[in-house]
Amino acid sequence: MTSDFPAYAPSEEHELLRGTVRELADAKIAPFAAVVDEESRFPVEALEALVAAGLHAVHVPEAYGGAGADALATVIVIEEVARACAASSLIPAVNKLGTVPILLAGSQELKERYLGP
Repeated sequence: MTSDFPAYAPSEEHELLRGTVRELADAKIAPFAAVVDEESRFPVEALEALVAAGLHAVHVPEAYGGAGADALATVIVIEEVARACAASSLIPAVNKLGTVPILLAGSQELKERYLGP
């Protein structure tokens, strides 16, 4: 990716992640997006695809079984899923939102209980 501000350009690793998530979203999430909206239902297909690929909560530290991804990687996952289905993008977004308090202030016991697979 070219950028007028190279210091802010995503890394090669981030761009590889973007490609991986985009392929997954196009193949496994987009085909169900219209039905999910029409039926006003939870996107089970998206959850299953994201969990199978380990992309539902990439921000969780490796110590708890996660990928330990940084904030930009988390945003890339959310963005690429939203490209395919806005409703489905809430899965990684809400996972991040719900676990940040545990990561920041939870006891070791809470972290082990709620951040693991």
